[in-house]
Amino acid sequence: MRQQAELLSTQQRESLERDGYLLVPSLLDETVLGPIASHLEELVRQTVAAWDADPSPAIVESGVVRAKLDRADPDFTPCSEHPLLSDAAAAVLGPTWYLAALSLRAPLPGCDHQGLHPDFEERRIAGPWQTLSAMWCITAFTPDNGPLRVIPGSHRVKEPPIDMLAFGSAMGPHPDEVKIVAPAGSVILFNSADLWHSGTHNYSPAPRLAVTAGFGPGSPSC
Repeated sequence: MRQQAELLSTQQRESLERDGYLLVPSLLDETVLGPIASHLEELVRQTVAAWDADPSPAIVESGVVRAKLDRADPDFTPCSEHPLLSDAAAAVLGPTWYLAALSLRAPLPGCDHQGLHPDFEERRIAGPWQTLSAMWCITAFTPDNGPLRVIPGSHRVKEPPIDMLAFGSAMGPHPDEVKIVAPAGSVILFNSADLWHSGTHNYSPAPRLAVTAGFGPGSPSC
């Protein structure tokens, strides 16, 4: 991986490692966001139309359009190759890392909360991160359209921040949660493997669009 100039400040690096997430606002302008948004809006439209045509589709998450995105599509290049990402990946994953996935998660109007969760069952509370997720806000993340929520620092503690035996404890508001509100073109860097996080209810009349680039340490296995 070619070395890039460092773009994160010392304070940002410390915040990312301490809190498990970092919001960097307004990195992509409208000339970049426009083609990405148009591409994703059409993908959402086609997916919803397919659901309407098939009354029993195999939906992974109700009310959410999920899709793997083509890493070779030039529209998405800014979401995977922005120089800041290489600096962030090197800071938390180590000197070698790779792009593991590029995906869409678009909560539709009325989509409910996710339960708080880490993405990996085997959590790592010390050492290099297992993954770095870079969630790009293609549309603005507002209090009402299902923004990401996180429990800061929960990637560094062994005990879950919720009562695992209490039904529904992962669904409701958490006293330590932060809902990340951000303008379009911002990126949220976070430790999705080990940080407790979730999407929230989309009360707005439109899908909330985000592209997430996932980075892993080392080299791809194949």
